[in-house]
Amino acid sequence: MRAYVELMRYGTARRLIAASVAGKLGFAIFPLATVLLGHGSSGSFLDAGAVAGAWSMGGTVTGPLRGHLIDRYGHRMPLTALALLTAVAAAGLATASGTMQLIGFGALAGAAAPPIVASIRPLWARAVSQDLVHSAYALDAVLTEVTKICGPLFAAAAAEHSPRLGVIIAGVLLVTGTCLVGFQPPTTDRPSTVSGTSRGVLASPALRLLLAANVCAGLCLGALMVGLPARAAERGSAADAGWMFACVAVGSALAGAAIGTTRHRSASPATGYLTAFTWVALALMPLTVASSAPFSVILLVSAGAAFAPMTICLFELLDAHAPQNTAVAAMMWMVAAEELGIAAGTVGAGALTQHVGAWLALLSAAVGGGLGALVIVTRKACLASSSEPLNGRSGDTMM
Repeated sequence: MRAYVELMRYGTARRLIAASVAGKLGFAIFPLATVLLGHGSSGSFLDAGAVAGAWSMGGTVTGPLRGHLIDRYGHRMPLTALALLTAVAAAGLATASGTMQLIGFGALAGAAAPPIVASIRPLWARAVSQDLVHSAYALDAVLTEVTKICGPLFAAAAAEHSPRLGVIIAGVLLVTGTCLVGFQPPTTDRPSTVSGTSRGVLASPALRLLLAANVCAGLCLGALMVGLPARAAERGSAADAGWMFACVAVGSALAGAAIGTTRHRSASPATGYLTAFTWVALALMPLTVASSAPFSVILLVSAGAAFAPMTICLFELLDAHAPQNTAVAAMMWMVAAEELGIAAGTVGAGALTQHVGAWLALLSAAVGGGLGALVIVTRKACLASSSEPLNGRSGDTMM
């Protein structure tokens, strides 16, 4: 724990942590809040899915562009504009009177959502000493899992008072997190001299490999989103999926916290990334036939232990391989790839569950992890070396 104590001694680190918590919690609340808002408006889960889908698709389509704007112009101006649009979208959702209006404002909210997490990642290298960056990444991953547990609980509690309240809270948190990032000392408004950011990201063989791996990670997560509630429903109540997702998050948080206490590792990030995909595939495979709740808990916690290390290794690989001045855009491409995989995973798992059963949806989640491992192992050599400077440790765009 000494590494975390030293991390908290940095004032800039504390501000980044506050921004990360606010932003991650806002993003964790928003999806369920939009579902509950859509359902509360018309009583239809079809409408609820359409509103939530509009939020997700809006974010996927504009993700790389939002990242490029920050890499090109610095944090302050783009984040301020995105925060204002997010506030407008949240207000629109809170006052909309029909499903089509909800869909429109939901798409705007997703399209304008400030890339808080992607913006923070390259700032850690300037906020703390180099030997603490790994611990900062680990803490960031742990916070992700904690907010994944708390966010839906907040959204559900808010909906007890009003379906609109959850969206308002999420919007306030996103704007707050954006302000904390956009007005920190490490940022500047000096524009980058690099153009064609997206082309630079996609031109890197290592980043193309990471994009493919992130699609596979999304397939795994998307299948779990459907497979776990389906398994819970087979046992009596779909609502019991809540504790299943909590087990995954707990396993991830514990693994991330443990990794963060070690400043120097013997294994490379590429090896760790491959190991995480392999581990999640192996841990999920027995879940397809698990019949007892205690055994399922063990498997879910074990599978969850792969996700935070996967995120930490991804951050480190992006540091090593993202072309200079593309740190935020590169991360947003990864987010878009994962969202694409999640969409495909949920649709595929839904069809498998409907026609065969939950076990096949869970098997497809394990297959997603296995495919990710296969993608990495076939081209692992291109992740083993870097021809570019570490983003955020050379150049001054992220400052």
